Amino acid sequence: MRLRAILFSAILSLPLLSFAQQETNQVATRGNIFAGYSLLHSSNDLGSTSIGGSNFNLGGSLGGWEAQGTFNFTRHFGLTADFSGNSKQLAGISGLGFSAGTQQHMYNMLFGPTVTGYFGKSSVFGHALFGAAHSSLGAGITVPILGGISAPLDSSNAFAMAFGGGIDIGLSRHFAIRAAQVDFIRTNFNTLDSLTGLTSGTSTNQNNFRYSGGVIWRF
Repeated sequence: MRLRAILFSAILSLPLLSFAQQETNQVATRGNIFAGYSLLHSSNDLGSTSIGGSNFNLGGSLGGWEAQGTFNFTRHFGLTADFSGNSKQLAGISGLGFSAGTQQHMYNMLFGPTVTGYFGKSSVFGHALFGAAHSSLGAGITVPILGGISAPLDSSNAFAMAFGGGIDIGLSRHFAIRAAQVDFIRTNFNTLDSLTGLTSGTSTNQNNFRYSGGVIWRF
């Protein structure tokens, strides 16, 4: 009789254990926070300008960082805030511990909707982001023991928008690795911003591609 009671209790508890296991395997979908590395690449020649008789060209890649937060109103639809900063050494000299040169900095502050689909603990997403880009050009010198000294040369702001998406590889309910996020970023620096090296003499549109990867915390 006691054996039958134990077997009957075990059978009744199986659905509860299954439900608990499903809950454990579910991904937290209320939102997420991403932090990682980003690489901004210009798909076209962004032009050159003269500073003290020295020309530079911003074509190429700018390494930097990206931070992103997404709040989901439903399981599949949310709102994203995206912030990134990228820099590149344009020209410089160094020797005996001394160095001097110019650096380009680009910052993007973007907001917009994100759509996410899930498969297991992993997910894919796409977004359309809009906001502003800030570019600055600076010159600096580094002296042994004393450290570095820098001074801004010029800066400019412009409208920016980004369209893209990526894939997140889930590690657990709350943590994932962003294997890849690829965005097409369009900025609209005007011809008066030529000192920043962002425009040619006639173009007011700049096309850029950004790759990002890093870690994600889901909540």
